[in-house]
Amino acid sequence: GVTDAAQVLRGGAWIGRLERLAIYAALMAGSPESMAMVLALKGLARYPELKATTSGAAERFIIGTFVSVLVAAACAGLAFWLLGLLR
Repeated sequence: GVTDAAQVLRGGAWIGRLERLAIYAALMAGSPESMAMVLALKGLARYPELKATTSGAAERFIIGTFVSVLVAAACAGLAFWLLGLLR
């Protein structure tokens, strides 16, 4: 279950934090290409681990990535909104 997936995807918490930071920075910089690059690199780096397991790690990876992108986008949207209030 979840414990098996967590063991397969070691370092996921740190990678998730860095992913959110990179996506937030890309959105704030107005560079969606950078966001796509971050997601592609993450997928390529995890591909061997995800392919070698049947423990549900792939589903956890996809859901975690989706949630990370939504959180980073929400933070960037909030930052843009707050910056708009200051103008």
